[in-house]
Amino acid sequence: MSVTERYTLSYLPDHSVSTVYCFDPEEPADGAPLVMMWPGFGMGARYYRPLARELAARGYYVAIGELRGQGTNSTKALPDNQWGYHNLASEDYPRAIEAAKKELGLPRDHPTFMLTHSMGGQVGSMFLARPEAKELNLQGLMGVGTGSPYYRGFQGRAFLRALLGGQLMGQVAKLRGFWPGGALDIAGYGRQSGRHVYEWSLFNRTNSIANLAGQDIDYATEIKKVDVPVLLTRFTNDAECTLASCEYLLAHLTKAPRKAEELSGGLGHNRWAREPQIIADRFEKFVAEATS
Repeated sequence: MSVTERYTLSYLPDHSVSTVYCFDPEEPADGAPLVMMWPGFGMGARYYRPLARELAARGYYVAIGELRGQGTNSTKALPDNQWGYHNLASEDYPRAIEAAKKELGLPRDHPTFMLTHSMGGQVGSMFLARPEAKELNLQGLMGVGTGSPYYRGFQGRAFLRALLGGQLMGQVAKLRGFWPGGALDIAGYGRQSGRHVYEWSLFNRTNSIANLAGQDIDYATEIKKVDVPVLLTRFTNDAECTLASCEYLLAHLTKAPRKAEELSGGLGHNRWAREPQIIADRFEKFVAEATS
């Protein structure tokens, strides 16, 4: 099936602009939802195009958003220009979904599933706690390499790397007002907002999402009311997201039908987005189960 690829723009309150990549199937499947994809830290949206095209070829409407400060987003993390989890969940996510639906000719309440990577799923789980998620008819989230950064989700050297590295990043980000990337950036996240990285470091230390900067809802409470299905997956050779990491994030979603699952195939933390067959198959099964 042929796929039409185009893009639209999402305008954010900080006056920055993000590209939203849209993929229109030639023959949409009956009742096809919108699949809204979200990248991980340090990853531009274009990296996920092979998976987006594969899903669109199967009859899904697909769009890929950008995380603020990454990819095509026009802003830059500075001491006087910071954002955190709340900004992404309350501004970037709903605006990108609305822009995608408008571009694809879908109503605002068209059924929508999120397919997320790493950080994209952390924010995505918080977005599910927001009223906009219900207004936009979010029906589920599948994450790949998506889990809590909580250090207790790791073992051995990875345990120390997660704890010490996460706290180092948080303190540098807090002191400088941004995470600079560069020589200390072992994970390859690149330049990031100081507020976001500091909040991530608290998540890393406590597995808590309480008291996010600027929050207009109590995320730690509201996330427990999410009742749509959430599936968090990781490939068995993914060193950055363990099964325990997935389970620690799912622990916040106490009302949601939820599952953590390991996948074989050796596609690690990132490569699955470029070799999409396994994830596309699992996502189709997830949607079928969620809508049956």
